[in-house]
Amino acid sequence: MDIKKIVFKPVALPCGIKGTTRLYTTNLFSGACPHSCKYCYAQGFKSYSDGDLQPISIESIKARKRWPQRIFLSSASDPFHPKVIDLAEELLRSVLPAGTFVVISTKALATPSIINILSKYSDQVSYTVSLSNLNERRNCLLEPRAPKASERLYGKWENNEITLYGIAQIAQAGIHITLKADTLFPDIDDNEKDIQSLLQKAKKCGVQAVTFSYAFYRNKFKKKLSTIPQLHNAIAAMTEYQPIASGKGFSLPLSQKRKRLVNMAKIASDIGYQAISTCHCKNQIEHIPKGIPLRLDCHFHDKWF
Repeated sequence: MDIKKIVFKPVALPCGIKGTTRLYTTNLFSGACPHSCKYCYAQGFKSYSDGDLQPISIESIKARKRWPQRIFLSSASDPFHPKVIDLAEELLRSVLPAGTFVVISTKALATPSIINILSKYSDQVSYTVSLSNLNERRNCLLEPRAPKASERLYGKWENNEITLYGIAQIAQAGIHITLKADTLFPDIDDNEKDIQSLLQKAKKCGVQAVTFSYAFYRNKFKKKLSTIPQLHNAIAAMTEYQPIASGKGFSLPLSQKRKRLVNMAKIASDIGYQAISTCHCKNQIEHIPKGIPLRLDCHFHDKWF
């Protein structure tokens, strides 16, 4: 059966700043994301369903004459998933020569041709890779169809040849890359040893920036998450109903978040990261202790470097 093609239309993100710096989100498909992450908040979006992935049409990209000054790939889908990466490449070939700044957020691996395009416009690219833990058992449980942590770091190899690019190859191509330690579950992903190991390996791959964000859930997803035995203690600790971008959700109490995020920021600083942040949309902490290099900032910004 043919997959219905969706018309392309960028939509302004609620957290975007008014004026020329407003960020527009561009999702290349609707429906269920093939990564099948158990905690994905996008499951609450109208465009998300349990049905087949529905890509936008490549014709709608080619037909567009004007582009926003800043585009976010993506808020509710992975722009570099193999099923839509050709659409992503077509989009990038259109927007970058037009001067658009592109923020990329992905768990997927990049093709050599994608990185070739991005490297030519590196000053117009902010590239983030989501990876919260190096533990493959944890990732297989919570992100069952996403690439392995080792692949996100070092790429995919076949017969001693690189076929898909990870963090190491992307950084080597001169592209500014941020490690997106999001989503963090308390007492699963945020212990000092695991955070230190994650940050050290990413730094050796060339990463200079990291952003931390804790997990949150809305009421209708609590039952689903509670069916995962390994998350019982984490869910039990996520007791505070907090403001979240586009609504509210349950998460680790803000007082605990502040303490733990400050500790992670110290670790990142000691390792040598240039930019350290937490997404203020999802972790609305205040009063960071003086001398702690933690920004209340999203990973969207183009002035980190």
